[in-house]
Amino acid sequence: MTHSFVHSIRQKFQSWFTQAQAAVAIEDEEVELPDGIQTQLGQKIQALPCCQVYQTTVQEAITAGVENWQRHLDAANSLIILGSPVEPIAKILSDSLQSWHNSPVEVFTPLPCRMRPHDPLIMSQQIQQALQAYPQIDVKNLKDTGDLLEADSLADRKTLMMIPCLDQCFLRCIGGWNSIEYLRDMIIHNRNCFWVIGCNHWAWDFLDFVCQISAYFSEVKPLPELDGAMIQTWLNPIAKTMIEPEAIEDSEDNLSQAYWRTLASQSSGVSSIAFGVWLNSLRVKRDQLEDGKSQLNLSETSTTNKTRFTLRQTKPTLPSLPPLTGIDRYLLHSLLIHGQMSHVHLALSLGEPESQIQARIQGLLRAGILASSNGMLSVRAAHYAKLKIELTNNNFFVGED
Repeated sequence: MTHSFVHSIRQKFQSWFTQAQAAVAIEDEEVELPDGIQTQLGQKIQALPCCQVYQTTVQEAITAGVENWQRHLDAANSLIILGSPVEPIAKILSDSLQSWHNSPVEVFTPLPCRMRPHDPLIMSQQIQQALQAYPQIDVKNLKDTGDLLEADSLADRKTLMMIPCLDQCFLRCIGGWNSIEYLRDMIIHNRNCFWVIGCNHWAWDFLDFVCQISAYFSEVKPLPELDGAMIQTWLNPIAKTMIEPEAIEDSEDNLSQAYWRTLASQSSGVSSIAFGVWLNSLRVKRDQLEDGKSQLNLSETSTTNKTRFTLRQTKPTLPSLPPLTGIDRYLLHSLLIHGQMSHVHLALSLGEPESQIQARIQGLLRAGILASSNGMLSVRAAHYAKLKIELTNNNFFVGED
């Protein structure tokens, strides 16, 4: 009887201990960030200034170009800034010019970032109308590019015109890049203005193929590849308030540096890809999501006493790419050339009725390959590297970034 009693107590204790272990395991289990929290973090990071290395690169290139143009009559009056199709090139240019101190020129942005009209065949007229508002620009007699320049005209070179998104000034369809040829002639004719133009590599290579654009614009500056330290510095205003410190203090610096080096390698040194992969690498303990918690108080710092989420960084890896159909590849290829597109323009670029591609758009949105914002479609940055390989292996014309 005594043996039976002891055995019963032992079973109850083992059962209780097993349940306790399971409860601790559930409490400590780490899960991916819910969509709501990812969105909040993403919005906070997008509000940060772009990486300082980008800004410095752009500012130095513009400074050198403007100084040369203001001193020499025949100097190039334009500078092309090239970046990945998934980089926010317009924001990079805007941030760079806003923090550009002691500017020797007055800066204007005559063409808004997202300006492609519903009818792509009227883009030339739209560009002309936008430029007519600036007395510094002569929109007539654009073919008179061989006139002799006078030395006195150097004193009038005080205007910089920024075109943040050249990829939004054309559409890959019949007659869809006449606007680029018009803008090209406008820039060549108006040598009293210095033109800074943002464009993605894929769009630039496409335009060079169809209208030899590089023959007219020789000054081209690609954005640099970021290393781990650069990415860490850029993301630190958010990361340092949300990420759990490493438990082993002696190895904290080495672990941190290794993480950011891996992130830079996985993202090919592109800030937008690094941002997406970093978000995907974050984990939160399941118990922190209980009681309806779904909001991050990102204004809090690590020195406050209020309750806040603590996140942990896991090994950064690129997301898997699901199987793609032929129409998927054509659709994604067009989006990467144009950066962002409406459903209507995407259909026009593919030469298909919108109804024929809508199902595939929805499938790619559900798979997380595409994102949609204000009716504009774009490729999620974290998928870019594998998509480029996929398209290259299927004989698509891709950008040389």
